[in-house]
Amino acid sequence: MDDLKAFQYVSTYRIVQEIAQGGMGKVYLADQLGVAGYTKTVGIKTIRAELVNSGVFRDLFIAEAKLVADLIHENIQQVYQLIDMGGSFAIVMEWVHGITFEDINARLDERNAYLPPELAVFLASRVARALHYAHEKRDRTGDLLNVVHRDVSPVNVFASWQGVVKLADFGIAKTLDISGPDERKQIMGKVPYMSPEQARGDGTDRRTDLFALGLVLFEMLTGEQLYPTDDLREVMAMHKNKPIPSPREWNPAIPAEVEPFLRKLLEYDLEKRYQTGKEVVKDLEVFMYGGGYGPTNEKLAAYLHELFPEVDKNRLLPEEVIKPQ
Repeated sequence: MDDLKAFQYVSTYRIVQEIAQGGMGKVYLADQLGVAGYTKTVGIKTIRAELVNSGVFRDLFIAEAKLVADLIHENIQQVYQLIDMGGSFAIVMEWVHGITFEDINARLDERNAYLPPELAVFLASRVARALHYAHEKRDRTGDLLNVVHRDVSPVNVFASWQGVVKLADFGIAKTLDISGPDERKQIMGKVPYMSPEQARGDGTDRRTDLFALGLVLFEMLTGEQLYPTDDLREVMAMHKNKPIPSPREWNPAIPAEVEPFLRKLLEYDLEKRYQTGKEVVKDLEVFMYGGGYGPTNEKLAAYLHELFPEVDKNRLLPEEVIKPQ
C-alpha cells in the first residue's frame, strides 16, 4: 500500500439542460468535465433546500446516497457522487438515454394500443432482476444492507434506446418516507403503487417492492392503473375489497399463463405473495424462454424505435429529449 498515494478528486460539472422538476427537486442533463477535453454525460438531481434544512432528512439522505452508490447492476441506474453544494445537496447519476415506462404508456394510449405482452413481461423481469440484486446486496463485512426501493412505479422504470431496462431512484424513497411528517405526505411513495402494508404505515420489506412491481406489470399489460386514485383511504379500501381483475379483460392477446404470476405479485397476504425477486425472475423467465427464443434487449429497442419514430436516438439535444414527468 505504500506505493499508493491518496488524492482528492473534485469533479466539475456543466449543466446542459433542465429535464424535469418535481416535489423533491430538479433533474438536469449535465457534462462531467475532466482533463484534456474529457466529458461524460451524467444526470444531476438537486434537492430542495427546505428538505435539506431538516437535520433528520439530511443525515438519512447522505447515508442512503452512500448505500446506493454500491448498487452496481445492469438494470439499476447507478449513483456516481453526492455533492455538497453549500447548503444543499445534489446526486450525480448515470444518464439513461431513453424513456420511462410512463412515456411508453402515454404513447400507447395515444395510439389506442397495448404493449406486446412478451415485452411487458420482459420489462418486469428486468425490474425483478434489479430488485433481487438490491434486496440481496451486502456490505464489505457481509452484512445484509436491507435495501428496499419503496417507490417502484412507471416513472422510475426506464428503457434505453438500446433496450436496456433501468430501475431508478433506489434508496431515495426509503430516505424520504422516514423523514418528518410534512415530507411524508409528499414522498412516502406514489399512492396508486403502494402495497397494503405500505399504505397502512406498517413496516415494509422486499415484498413491498414486489407488490409494486405487480401493479406496474398490470399497467404494462392493460394500459390501466389497478388503483387509479391518489386518495390513500380509497386505495386501502380497494386493497381489501377490490378483486384483482384478469388483464385479459382489456387485452385478450395476453397469454393465460401470465395471470398466476400477476396474482401472486399482487397477493394481499404477505406470506402468500412472492417472497423474493429471485422467485419472480425464475417464473417470468421460464415463461419467456421455456420454449427457446424469447424477447431480448434488441427486440425491445426495435419496438421503441418503431413507437417513437420522431426521436433521433443518436442525439440527446435539444428537441430529441423526451422529458420524464
